[in-house]
Amino acid sequence: MKLYETIKERRVLLGLTQQDLADISGVGLRTIKLVESLKGNPSIDVLSRLGDALGLELVFRIRQTDKL
Repeated sequence: MKLYETIKERRVLLGLTQQDLADISGVGLRTIKLVESLKGNPSIDVLSRLGDALGLELVFRIRQTDKL
């Protein structure tokens, strides 16, 4: 699942409007609309604030590959 899909799906699951998420996270409504429509380029800070508001965790890990 793509990141923008996860954010939107979680928001809807929690019964939040985009405005609710903006109010809770401190991220601008316009930014949330851009992120959810895959037109935005959010910073790590914005993703972190959205994740905190939605109960999500942003994790970086080393990719598993078939090559050694």
